Amino acid sequence: MKYKKIKYKVEGEIYDFEYYNLNIIEDDFGGKKKYRIGKFLSLLYKKRIRLRGSEEGDLLMIKGFVYVSKKQIEGILGIYYWEDIIKSLSRKNIVSFRRDKSNKFDSRKKLWFFKLNDEFFNCDKKRIKIDNGVLNKYLDKENDRVVTEFIKNNDEFVLYEKYCCINSDLVIDNLDEVINLRIQNKLSEIRDKISWVWLSDNKKDKLKEKIKDIEKWKVGYRIELENYYEVLINDLENLKKDNLNEIGDNYFKRDGYGKRLYNIYSRVIREFRDYIKIDGEEVIELDIKSCFLSLLYVFIKRLNSDIDDDLVVDVKSKLLELNNGNLDNRNGIEFIDKFKSIFEDDGIFYNDEVEFSDYYDLIRLSYGESIYKGMSRRCFKELVFSVLFSDNIKKRGIKVLDEGIDNVENRLFGIKGKNLINDIKKIGLNSWIENKGGRKKKYNRGNNVSLLLMIYENKVMDILRLKLMNKNMKYISVFDSLIVKKSEYKEIFKLGNSILKDIDKSLIFSIKTDTNFKDIIGKR
Repeated sequence: MKYKKIKYKVEGEIYDFEYYNLNIIEDDFGGKKKYRIGKFLSLLYKKRIRLRGSEEGDLLMIKGFVYVSKKQIEGILGIYYWEDIIKSLSRKNIVSFRRDKSNKFDSRKKLWFFKLNDEFFNCDKKRIKIDNGVLNKYLDKENDRVVTEFIKNNDEFVLYEKYCCINSDLVIDNLDEVINLRIQNKLSEIRDKISWVWLSDNKKDKLKEKIKDIEKWKVGYRIELENYYEVLINDLENLKKDNLNEIGDNYFKRDGYGKRLYNIYSRVIREFRDYIKIDGEEVIELDIKSCFLSLLYVFIKRLNSDIDDDLVVDVKSKLLELNNGNLDNRNGIEFIDKFKSIFEDDGIFYNDEVEFSDYYDLIRLSYGESIYKGMSRRCFKELVFSVLFSDNIKKRGIKVLDEGIDNVENRLFGIKGKNLINDIKKIGLNSWIENKGGRKKKYNRGNNVSLLLMIYENKVMDILRLKLMNKNMKYISVFDSLIVKKSEYKEIFKLGNSILKDIDKSLIFSIKTDTNFKDIIGKR
């Protein structure tokens, strides 16, 4: 009897981990299953690495678990074997699994979450081709489906972003030096945060505990960054081959919340982004100055005008209903009056020594010259965001020196601004959130301000992106910023500021300077 040879386009790849290598897998499960299990372990590894750390997110994410769909589990491990394989891997302490959260299409079914043994992230590994025709055929078929759905489900902005990223590269020859720089920058950030005058003692203690053994922390963080760079390069290679099934499900999409656009570089650390090239050319990053606060300023101006803005109209009608038709003391206009010089005029001068045109620096200075000199700008930026984006329960513990949350809000936004922001957190805006099927997730109205500003941010960014697309200029979006070719940045800078000025004169494009620009150029 002759068997028809299985055909597939490209051989898939997996990691062969020293800790639990293919030879051991074959001894435990047999030759027919070793590549399936190797592929499953590689999937869990890459999903976890892409999250880059475990400081944020829900409890499962913080504990190191990642979600895998049942369909993907069955496709990789085999529809008849997957349950036995998972149970066996769990008994061997190779993976842990949890059934948690509800399937959005069927609340009676729980989702699958997995966690790899920590040794996988510390051991040596190598990439090898999958020598399994059935598995490769499944991966080919699955990739065809993913590519088709990607084109069908995404707008022109996401598709163009993918095109730009395909024409990009990330090559860091001096990776050890770059990681050293990141480690020092991260350590400085943590130490800075420990000094913040408003951060709770509990949060400060957690940060101190994190770096209690600094050398151990450095080793762990270095391994994390090395692993992330390796996976990122692998993802970029697969992107260029249009092998979208291999690059993760959080790349190249708009989320259903604030309509933010994500690409392969969206979560990449600044120290790595400095080495991106587009069409082989060095890049510069441009961003909207103090984006969220500037957009809040624009929103409040529009709320107090007759401008036809669908977001403003919706919010205003709900605020009027909440306050029996009277917004006189809660329209936010005091925020506009108080900070006009920051957002629209030339800046602030203090004792002929301090010159700036920045909201966060002004708030820092308002607490006195000693605080201005002793606390970082980031300290007060995070204070503002914590107040804006927290519900009443979370923010009530915020205190700056002897100043409680009520007076802090008055200082940050003015009384009428404070009242407006707190009212926005009371109205229903969950209809703005795209529901992709199944039951709607319970929405916390304390997130309304972040929802509003994210949507505003992406409306503005789409205007900028569309203009560049029409001019066939390549770019890479990172939320409120654009990474552009060095040869085109002056033209884009001028064009961007012209577009922003037409929207509102308080919006300004600037060169992102988180890292010293001269140092960046000098290293390349």
